[in-house]
Amino acid sequence: MIGIMFLTGVSWLLFWFIFKKNLFQFWFSNLQLRTTDALIGACIALLAFAIPLVLKSIIYSIDWHYNQGADARSLFSALFFYFKSIMFEELIFRGVILTLLAGFTRNKVAVIISAIVFGIYHWFSYGMFGSGLIPMIYVFLLTGGMGFVWAYIYLKTNSIVMPAVIHLLWNFQSSLFLDYQPFGQLLFELTSAAEYSELFDFAIMTGGKLMSILIMFGLFQFYIRNKKRADLYESALLPL
Repeated sequence: MIGIMFLTGVSWLLFWFIFKKNLFQFWFSNLQLRTTDALIGACIALLAFAIPLVLKSIIYSIDWHYNQGADARSLFSALFFYFKSIMFEELIFRGVILTLLAGFTRNKVAVIISAIVFGIYHWFSYGMFGSGLIPMIYVFLLTGGMGFVWAYIYLKTNSIVMPAVIHLLWNFQSSLFLDYQPFGQLLFELTSAAEYSELFDFAIMTGGKLMSILIMFGLFQFYIRNKKRADLYESALLPL
């Protein structure tokens, strides 16, 4: 939590020196608006995770079983862990890096560069060095794709709220259903009746993650095209 507080302070100072604006007012100026951001973000995260999971369950004839060892304490511990980890990442990559980039280049370029840096960062956080070129490319493209969508949403909504909610729920849902580190299958365990080749498994896994990224981006685009909100079109940084 000390690290999060430190990064919050750094983000505020950078934003003030570059844009001469109060970062907290920028992010949380309208409580009703930010509540809407949180709710929309939650819906986007749920659908982006659920749709590929349902399709995978059909393809592999997966049976889901409730984890008898699940309890409120383990669920809360996982949620708190992911809250700290995603806030650390959001403050670094959206709060600090994206702010700096947007201060010296166009927003489109800033989003792309921040996504690239986000993808490279996960080589370190996932311990990918030495695992081979293909796994590294896989992690880079998928995490970089997520970073691109979240950076885009950040700049379009003028707030860290929606991307942070999506990021948090994505990680937390993964811990409930999947073998996800450091928590995994906290709520449900699976048994699969169908077996396929490793290449097919890799294609399904990759396709599912890419589908999630596209669903996130598509749902947000649908939202901004059908919701008239001044802050979605008047960026406090630079126009996209």
